[in-house]
Amino acid sequence: MDCVIYLYPTVSSAEKGVAAGGTGLLVAIPSKEMPDTGSYTYAITNSHVIKGPSPVIRLKGKEGGHVIVDTSVDDWVHHPAGDDVAACAINLPKTARFGWIKNHMWATKELVERHNIGPGDDVCMIGRFINHEGKEKNIPTVRFGNISMMPWEPIENSTGAMQDSYLIECRSLPGYSGSPVFVYESAIHLGSPRKERMPFLLLGIDWCHPANFQKVMERDGKTPVPGGWKVDTNSGMAGVIPAWKIQELLEGEPFVTQRRESEKRIAERKNSATVALDVAEPHDESFTKEDFENALKRASRRIQPSPPDEGKSGT
Repeated sequence: MDCVIYLYPTVSSAEKGVAAGGTGLLVAIPSKEMPDTGSYTYAITNSHVIKGPSPVIRLKGKEGGHVIVDTSVDDWVHHPAGDDVAACAINLPKTARFGWIKNHMWATKELVERHNIGPGDDVCMIGRFINHEGKEKNIPTVRFGNISMMPWEPIENSTGAMQDSYLIECRSLPGYSGSPVFVYESAIHLGSPRKERMPFLLLGIDWCHPANFQKVMERDGKTPVPGGWKVDTNSGMAGVIPAWKIQELLEGEPFVTQRRESEKRIAERKNSATVALDVAEPHDESFTKEDFENALKRASRRIQPSPPDEGKSGT
């Protein structure tokens, strides 16, 4: 729940919790030089949310309330192939309460195949229900459903690009754009060794709700109105961009260059350390039984008193 972020058009709208913008999540890629303690953090959402524009991030606060990270539209990088995914490298404030999804928890093509993920598997979507999102702090809502269709046939997005998408039987609404969608344990086990099982994987992010167009009828409910008017209704399906599209984006420029330069600086700092550690160096000298006995004799030899000086009484 703490990996979810809200996005708003401005800092002011984020402070007020205005019903505009979308949802996103935080992901992390561990540092190679400091794998146990260091990670590169990225905010992820849809390109159409950022271009909305809604680039201002709101997170939970450690002490309650919220924390705002003011980014601009220019800070975000979009998928080079036109997929509806955008990412921004961020430094998280110390006052923020957050979680992140590390890259070994993303449902890559390899993991989808290994865990036999497919239609019918259970999923949940965590996002921003703008009708009751939490004005003072982020209160994400969870929606549940199932995979209906694998990303075998792309869906055309608003830019005309063909978007690889899962179809999820899970109602999506405005405000949920960019919400993380997870496939969880009941699905991630068939054919997988127990040691490889995980409680959940990031399946991808929500980006659309495919419309179901219906004819507008007269009051009798049988006769179409003149002009052939139609209205779009929610089909109950959500379009979800696969997690490997996030992977493609973060493994491209400029993020790889940023991480490479950062790793180089970390390595240089480690190699240039001038502080001497208080560690005794080992010695090759041996100490035999004979050495010990000789030393013992010298230590136990009786010490003769010095002769008294002339003219002075001895002791």
